[in-house]
Amino acid sequence: MQKDNNYNSQQRQTYAQNFVKNPSLIRYIIDFIRLPENSLILDLGAGQGIITRELLKRNYRVEVIELDSELYNQLQVEFGDKAKVTQQDIRKIQYPKGEFYIISNPPFNIFSELIKNIYLSHNNPEAALIFGQKEAIERVIGKTGPSIISIVLNSLYRCEVVYTFEPTDFSPAPSVAVELLRLEKFSTSIWNHKDDYIKFISYAFSQQKSSLYKNLEKIFTYEQWKRLAKTHQFNPKATPPELSISQWKGIYQYYLTNVDAQKKRLVG
Repeated sequence: MQKDNNYNSQQRQTYAQNFVKNPSLIRYIIDFIRLPENSLILDLGAGQGIITRELLKRNYRVEVIELDSELYNQLQVEFGDKAKVTQQDIRKIQYPKGEFYIISNPPFNIFSELIKNIYLSHNNPEAALIFGQKEAIERVIGKTGPSIISIVLNSLYRCEVVYTFEPTDFSPAPSVAVELLRLEKFSTSIWNHKDDYIKFISYAFSQQKSSLYKNLEKIFTYEQWKRLAKTHQFNPKATPPELSISQWKGIYQYYLTNVDAQKKRLVG
């Protein structure tokens, strides 16, 4: 049991949550996703415990994380003898070693930070179900246009919206559209170089020149770039948002094996 006392009433108001009202909806979602039996599941931002309650009924191993002091105390009383209950900021949590899963209905204004922590952490979930504002979900999965976060996320996880909620499913009812995002881990060699891949994608976007080649001209020769463009079928003058996930992966794999260490140090 851990407790974070650096939390006050102003933060509680800032990070207000919209709680799911109907246990049958949670049961439907859990049954729909079919998590492996006896899985370790992290309920991030557990709130009033409606998700934890249903998970424990199915004999999952559950870790309960909540920052709000009052809610944490309530969760500790109800679940302390059945699950590990921790008071912690879910944007900064260090995930456990081994196989685990995440279900989270976080405050919607920290959704993107939670997603970043999921893939930036040293240990990463096999899959995750995250409640979020429709607009924020579309942004992180790249539906509104590619970005660093959407390219990294789609390179590591299969991203899919699996449920659309009604405002009346929550208390208080949100003023925004809410969806359920499912992340399912890909089997890809990118996981073996995840931190380096993130640095590479970030570097490619950060240069902000007229084309991706111009962004990466200190890394690749023009002949190398032309060969990459031909192999992976993209325009040599393409900008970063114009490439597909498979093209990004192809460029990175070439970078990994054909670029010398001195040039790689420019990336970080």
